[in-house]
Amino acid sequence: MFVKRNKIVEQISEIPITLGDISENIFGGIITQNGLLHRLSLPEEGGSDSYYLCEGLCRPVFIEPEIIYPYVSGAFSEKFAFRPSPYCFMLPYELSAAEGKKEYNVIPPEELKTRFPMAYGRILEFKRKFRHDTSPLKSADYSIKGEKFLEYFNTPKIIATEGYHLQAAYDAVGNHVFENGCGIVLKDPGRYAYVTAVLNSSIARLFPSVCKSKMAYSSYTTPAVIKRFPIVYPDNRLTEDLIDTISSYLAFLNKEKYARDYGVPDWLRELTIFYEQISNLLVLDTYFINDLDPGLLNALEENIHPYAGDMNSEDSDSILSALYYIKHQILEASSSKKYKLNLGFPEILNFSLSNEKF
Repeated sequence: MFVKRNKIVEQISEIPITLGDISENIFGGIITQNGLLHRLSLPEEGGSDSYYLCEGLCRPVFIEPEIIYPYVSGAFSEKFAFRPSPYCFMLPYELSAAEGKKEYNVIPPEELKTRFPMAYGRILEFKRKFRHDTSPLKSADYSIKGEKFLEYFNTPKIIATEGYHLQAAYDAVGNHVFENGCGIVLKDPGRYAYVTAVLNSSIARLFPSVCKSKMAYSSYTTPAVIKRFPIVYPDNRLTEDLIDTISSYLAFLNKEKYARDYGVPDWLRELTIFYEQISNLLVLDTYFINDLDPGLLNALEENIHPYAGDMNSEDSDSILSALYYIKHQILEASSSKKYKLNLGFPEILNFSLSNEKF
């Protein structure tokens, strides 16, 4: 078993193209010494768009929503889509396009007081009561560090975090704030769905072993480490299109899972697992053998296609019904045979598709 595993790790390690090669930039998140100032809790029972909870002041506060952004926590699994976080992030910065270069700069105190008086008042109160500092407010009191993060703020990117293992979600707007993990901006915007699928596949579960073989022991989402992640593209457009489409399915399905605070029903969990395994199979086939059974490939090609409507539509029931129908069409087309990709490492790399499993 270990010999076979080592051979697979060695094979992956020899892949010449890496995530660093295909990325415009890979960078860490923001750095702040005032976490309780910038990070705000969301009230459990909703409230107005400007109503938040300040842990430092231990009371509700009101802040202009224009400088409040969604927060990504590494404590939650973020596969394909972002789990709703109990926090948001105050970022009193604005875009400056001086000399054609996009930059985000901290809003100075006097301007902050005029444009965002609620935020100004809360920062000043935080400084005086929590930090016991009565000096006049300075930009340094609420600025953050993270040059590359700010350079690529509001730029579409993959955000990779490390929970139980490496996982990734695509931020299409690029406005999610993260501290732990890294942001990945690709050279080719058309490859985001595929790379996101790869970073959520079994290849990612083997990446720690690849790192150890190269004597890299830092966090796997450290930019210097994750840039070594090996990348293989499918040699045919069909496979990549299938993976791209399934990625959109999984982004929707995971949003549905994350939104159900009362518990995820078994049928939704099984539906998500089904498409995750299909995606994983296609990625593994791309990396290792490029010899997927033609019958299964035909079944996938005939049934998996971009959803005719809007995947962000509020009519989630119709989308779920469509995805459930597609699943059963694939199973029906594949019912006479059990397809298996056996690479000698069953607990991670084996895949089987049959009505017995689903």
